[in-house]
Amino acid sequence: MDEKNKKVVAIIPARGGSKGIIRKNLKDIGGKPLIAHTIEHSQKAKTIDYTVLSSEDKEIQEVARSYGANVIDRPKDLAGDSARVDPLLIWTVNELEKQGIYANIIVLLYPTAPLRDVLSIDKAVTMVREEGYDSVLSLYKDDTYLWKVEGDIAAPINYEPAKRMPRQKEAWNQWAENKAVYVMTKDLLLNTGCRLGGRVGYVEMAKWRSIDLDTEDDLFLARSMYERLKP
Repeated sequence: MDEKNKKVVAIIPARGGSKGIIRKNLKDIGGKPLIAHTIEHSQKAKTIDYTVLSSEDKEIQEVARSYGANVIDRPKDLAGDSARVDPLLIWTVNELEKQGIYANIIVLLYPTAPLRDVLSIDKAVTMVREEGYDSVLSLYKDDTYLWKVEGDIAAPINYEPAKRMPRQKEAWNQWAENKAVYVMTKDLLLNTGCRLGGRVGYVEMAKWRSIDLDTEDDLFLARSMYERLKP
């Protein structure tokens, strides 16, 4: 295969069903449907050659096309509530190859991260393409005191209350996955069936950019933050 046909392909999974927020992927944020923000992030990224949105929902597909995304019809068995995204990525890569589009690097962009920054996408792709990483994800520093609850009993997970220090003296090396950016080589994805593995790198993203829309509260916060950031 000609090297010029190998591409950095961004895949945006956007199914029609959602429980926490009904018709989530079409909800308005700043005058645009949610999926439009991620499509535009992909289009503005200098390192991405091809953007494809995968959905089984005709309305979502139509909106995606109106914002300039390529669209692929997502199989019903990969669109249910329990469907995992990694098998969808593999299926999409194989379907694109049937169309003559060969990805050697895959970028997974969930549409539920409308506040991600484009520079993080380009940095993550560069790390995989030029710095020897097999996969990269976006993280934010998280100093949350975590607890688990079993029945009516609560217990700390990541610290000891008796040794609790003032927050400014805590020296935690604790990070949270924000589901904004994932980049991987095609070989890693196809050989392991997982988006993360091998030599894993990260890009740091600000916590305020890390809103992942899952509930109505998340939607309210994203809308509020977007309005504050508008020029």
